[in-house]
Amino acid sequence: MEIVEFSGFKVAIDPETNFWAIYEEILPEEILKFHEENSKALTERMKKYRFEVNFNTAYINPTERCNANCPYCYIPPEIRNRGREMDYGTLKDILERLETLGVRNVIFHGAEPLIVKNEIFRAIDEFDYRFGVQTNGFLLESQDVEFLVERGVNVGLSFDSPRQEVDDLLRGKGHHRKIVELLDTFNGYENLNIITTINRHNYTHLAEMVDFLAGKVRLVLMNPVRGTSEGGRALRPDPLEAAGHFIEAVERAIWHTKNGKRIVIGDFANVLLGIIAPYSRVLQCDISPCGGGRRFISITPDGIFPCGEFIGMEQFRTGLEDLENVKNHFQEVKNRTVENIEECRECVYRNICGAPCPAEVYAETGTMLEKSPFCEFYKKVIEHAFRVIHRRDVEHVINLRGLRKIYEIEFGK
Repeated sequence: MEIVEFSGFKVAIDPETNFWAIYEEILPEEILKFHEENSKALTERMKKYRFEVNFNTAYINPTERCNANCPYCYIPPEIRNRGREMDYGTLKDILERLETLGVRNVIFHGAEPLIVKNEIFRAIDEFDYRFGVQTNGFLLESQDVEFLVERGVNVGLSFDSPRQEVDDLLRGKGHHRKIVELLDTFNGYENLNIITTINRHNYTHLAEMVDFLAGKVRLVLMNPVRGTSEGGRALRPDPLEAAGHFIEAVERAIWHTKNGKRIVIGDFANVLLGIIAPYSRVLQCDISPCGGGRRFISITPDGIFPCGEFIGMEQFRTGLEDLENVKNHFQEVKNRTVENIEECRECVYRNICGAPCPAEVYAETGTMLEKSPFCEFYKKVIEHAFRVIHRRDVEHVINLRGLRKIYEIEFGK
C-alpha cells in the first residue's frame, strides 16, 4: 500500500488493484489485514479486467466524408476528401457479422455519419443493437430527432463552447445556433449527451458550459483534444491549467445536481468509477491497456482499426474480411501497458489513469511506450476525485443504485 497525503486526510492505495482507504491519522490494522487477505483475488480480478479481449462495442464510420472541417480532426484530410462510403449491403453484412463477436453496442461515428442517414436509420430499424449516433448536428432535422427519440437511440452532439464565436470557429459557421435549436427540439431527452473537445480555445469555458447545459442534458463528455493530428497538437492547452478549469466544471456540475438539475461530466464519473468500482468503468480509454482492439473496434469503409484515433495509420489497419478474427489483431496496442512505460510503472495512479491515448502517443513520438502528454492533467483530476469521495459527494456524480457493494470498512462514524 502506498500513502498519498491530502489536506486533512490521507489515502492508502494499492496501485495494482486500486484497493484504497481514506483515513486521517493512522491506517487501521483491520484494513491492512483485509487487504492482505484479499489482495491475491483482487489482483487476479484486475488482471482479467485489464487483459481479457471481450468486444461489446463497435464504432462504425459509414462514410469518410464530413460537412465540417474541425481544426483538430483526427481523420486525415486526404481520407475525408476521398469520401468512400458503405452502401446498405455492406453495412448490413457488417452488422450481421458483429453478432458473432458478441457486440451489443453499435455507435455510428464519423467523419459525419448523418451524411448517409438513410442507411443508418434503416439499420437502426432492422437490427437489435443498442445504437448510438455521434454527430455534429448540422444535418439533424426535426423528423430525424423524432425517429431517434422514438427508438431510444443514444445521441451525442459535438459542442465546444457556450460562446457562439468560439464554437463556430471550431465547429463551423452556424454550429452554435444549430445546437441551441437541437437542445430545444430534443427537449430533455434522457439519451442525449454533449461531447466537448477541450482545447486551447475553450478550456477556460468549461464551467460556463456546464451552466449553459444544466437542465438541458444530463451528461456531458469533456475530452482533452487528442494529438493524433498536427492540428490537435497545435490546439493542446497547458495540462495543469486545463485541469484547473476541468475541476471547476466538475464542481459546477455537482452544485447543479445538488440543486435539482442533475448533470454529470462523464470523464470525471469514469475516474470515480476507476476508484470505487474499477471493473464498472464505462469509458475504456483510461484502462491499461486501453479498450482499443480489446473491448471495441472502429470499422470504416477502408477497413478495421482498433480505435477511430488510429484511422489513417495504415500499420494499424486490417481488412473487413478479418472481422471474425479481429481478436487476433492489434497486439501492439494491447501491449501498451503502464508496466511497459517508464514514467508510469511506478505511478500510484497507474491503474486509474491508464496513460491514454496510444494513438496520440504513437502519432507524436513514433512509439507506444511514452506517457500521455496529459499526464499531469489526469493526476490532478484523480486527486480531486479522492477529495469528492472524502467529502461524500460521490452520489452527486455516480448513480450508486446501479452498483453492487462488495466490501466496505468504516471507522469513526
